[in-house]
Amino acid sequence: MTRKQLATIVHKALLAAFVLAAAAMADRYFASVDITNKLSRGIVLIVHCKSGDDDLGPRALEANSTFGMTFHQNFFGGTLFWCDLAVEDKRLSFTAFDESDHETYVKAFEVSDGGVDGVDSFSGRMVHVCGWRVVTHLNF
Repeated sequence: MTRKQLATIVHKALLAAFVLAAAAMADRYFASVDITNKLSRGIVLIVHCKSGDDDLGPRALEANSTFGMTFHQNFFGGTLFWCDLAVEDKRLSFTAFDESDHETYVKAFEVSDGGVDGVDSFSGRMVHVCGWRVVTHLNF
């Protein structure tokens, strides 16, 4: 076998290994987040989620309905999604997904009269994320 043939075989083997490794890691870079409207009195919730790359646009979320976001994380890290929520004269903003936050990993949020709570995927406990604030001007 010549040196050139050997180099070609090694090159093809390395390329195949890279493709297989990338395919195996694809699930690791796939994430989803759910936001459920649990507000009392059947109030419609306005949800507007975005990242540095994607703006999912504002949407009205009926009572007891869930909005699900499914996305691929950045291969080199740093994926960040945040959501602005509005109802009547109240507003809040919270981080829905932060790839760099290894302390708490919440994938399911519930929006209630008290604010946003989420189920910590590591502990299984409900954690309070943030509360509402009254505003005089909503800017969506």
